Amino acid sequence: KSLSPALAMAGWRRLPLIQLLAACALPAFSEQYAPPIVHGRAGLRPSALLAPTPRARILRGGSSTDGTPLAGPAEAEPETTETGVEVPPQVPPQQGIVASAAAVPLPEEEGAPADPAAVVPAAEPSTGATVGATVVNLVKAIVGSGVLSLPAAVAAYSSSRAAIGPAVLLLSLAAGLSAYCFALVARTCAATGSDSWAGAWEKTMGKRTAWLPSTLIVLKCFVACLAYTMVIGDAFSSIFGAAGAPAALSSRTGTILAFAACVLLPLSLLPSLDMLKYTSFLGVGGLVYTAVFMAMRAGAYSGDAPTALLGAVPAHLRPSMAAAPAGGALATLATPKVFVLVSVLATAFTAHYSAPRMFAELAPPAGEASGKAVAKVPRFCLVTGLGFGLSALLCAAVLSVGFGTFGGACSGLILNNYASTDPLAQLSRLAVGASIVCTYPIAFTGLRDGVFSLAAPDKASDPKLRLALTLGLISFITLCGILLTDLGIVAAVSGAVLASAVVYILPSIMWARVLAARVRAGTRGTKELYACRAVQVLGVIFGLVGVKVTLGG
Repeated sequence: KSLSPALAMAGWRRLPLIQLLAACALPAFSEQYAPPIVHGRAGLRPSALLAPTPRARILRGGSSTDGTPLAGPAEAEPETTETGVEVPPQVPPQQGIVASAAAVPLPEEEGAPADPAAVVPAAEPSTGATVGATVVNLVKAIVGSGVLSLPAAVAAYSSSRAAIGPAVLLLSLAAGLSAYCFALVARTCAATGSDSWAGAWEKTMGKRTAWLPSTLIVLKCFVACLAYTMVIGDAFSSIFGAAGAPAALSSRTGTILAFAACVLLPLSLLPSLDMLKYTSFLGVGGLVYTAVFMAMRAGAYSGDAPTALLGAVPAHLRPSMAAAPAGGALATLATPKVFVLVSVLATAFTAHYSAPRMFAELAPPAGEASGKAVAKVPRFCLVTGLGFGLSALLCAAVLSVGFGTFGGACSGLILNNYASTDPLAQLSRLAVGASIVCTYPIAFTGLRDGVFSLAAPDKASDPKLRLALTLGLISFITLCGILLTDLGIVAAVSGAVLASAVVYILPSIMWARVLAARVRAGTRGTKELYACRAVQVLGVIFGLVGVKVTLGG
């Protein structure tokens, strides 16, 4: 019934399969925390997400919203930032911020006293999410189909079970570094009075490069839609084949084409995606079930003894184990191929596009003014630690069990290693596939609206152009999904290029600019400034080496 408007428009009155999929949908992350794109439409997230925040702060060297000068040279000429970008001393009042965060120290985020006259009363937030609810939403945003590529990332450089321990150690380090950078986004928003990526970037780096974060997130949405298409083809082709469907439908290409035309396109044309957000909790449940199922079936597929299930697995997907290296477990990391795992881990722990929204909606501590964003920073750091910690446990479980079962034969989508005659595996494919089906239009809406915002923002409401762009993008994504068959490579390359930028480089650049202003003012922050510079270098190294190693082999 929820799909009836789109189905009627497309000429389909009753499609029981689509109605079943919609009813059983298990999206991997909430519509409420979809990637923030300018000109959000169709119930994704409102365009106000990237609009200037109502939470205004007056910084020294600027003027109040009525034009009254504050402390500092009101007549100052535009400043030039360290990157050569001119930042005006004040911003128009309707934008809520009247001075650049790059030009002045911001001590109060760290708890230093602030000038009461330099603060504009903030508007009351419309919502106040609890710590527990925000943690759940963060886990939903982190955990997705990228988790199922982790065993293949380990298999890219080792076939020995001795590699599990060092791989889990790398996973823990990646989760910690990603969590730190996630918190940096919120700390930058608090220091600059922003509630969006674009706002935080513009107030720290200037307007000339304000397009950069949105462009990277648009590309991230494209890669997400591509990965979802590949998962749909792999998961449902196995289900259709086991059900005795015709070859034209049970083949991977036929499955992708059928879903693109009959499911993904109608869902992407829906006027509202609100109905998808209510099943988001089940998306995480589907992945938890997958981890439990993999642990239950470890003995049946280990290869220690012949079983009917193992016999139904193609030869190239059966377990392939090697002896432990002479140098011990850590010797498994002595290869450049380990950067494939590093790149996939960057993708697996990507939720940074949702950090400004989650921070804005988090309720402040009891007794604190609701408009004082700085007071929420400790609570948000707690949310970050719990959310990334729980997600790391689930990722470690899938990595350990999947690689421990199949070793060097792990497929880019670990579910491909399980027999199509295994009912528990089929249920897992159905759960993951249905989750992806209802997650796809959320990511696609972000992609489409992002393209509009970057190329033709004034034509975003044109229904004909909107339909043409939808058809063109879905057709191109579908073609790429048919031609590309290894989800592990897609996850590794996107992780090396896009995730490294969004997760590591951009957050540390923004926060380093805030810290640099404080250091110039003589306040503390020097040590963390050096840490941010180090994270930037690591992000660049991860990206360059990850792409070279992934594509080189």
